[in-house]
Amino acid sequence: MTSLVRTLVDVAAVAPLTTSLPMLDAALHARAVWPEMLEFELARGLREQTARASLAVRAGSALSGSPAESMCRVRFRQLGTPEPVQQHEFRRPGEQTAVVDFWFPVQGVVVEVDGRGKYEDPDLLGASTTANAYWREKRREDFVRSFPEVRFVVRLSWSDLMHPERVRQALRRAGVPCR
Repeated sequence: MTSLVRTLVDVAAVAPLTTSLPMLDAALHARAVWPEMLEFELARGLREQTARASLAVRAGSALSGSPAESMCRVRFRQLGTPEPVQQHEFRRPGEQTAVVDFWFPVQGVVVEVDGRGKYEDPDLLGASTTANAYWREKRREDFVRSFPEVRFVVRLSWSDLMHPERVRQALRRAGVPCR
């Protein structure tokens, strides 16, 4: 049995980024580990494993709110997009605010990673209905689109993330440069 920090670094050393980054992000998001802990453990590792693990550890972000967001960040890296702002807040004084998953400010593109769970899972819905959840999300997106700097909103699903070409096409249609 190894510590969480050691396990994360070990997985990062041998597994693809699509596996290791969601794990690292989840641990960072939950504050179960700190970046400095991962860096320290990384420095103690075997030299041949350090490059792969280092890439994953340095890519880890406490801002990723779900495994889908982590996977989306992996796809952005694979596709060579500019680095987006994570969890960007759109706000107007006296009005609601909306936090989006990813914001490409130069291109004016918002990327949201959606799952069906927030519309169907009773635990996520709470006392709300599916119809109310859809309505709230529609109103939230209308609010985000009302900002003049927002040119396009891209919605990606877990299924899309499993097909990098779908992600590339959606981003290119919106004006986000990809390789």
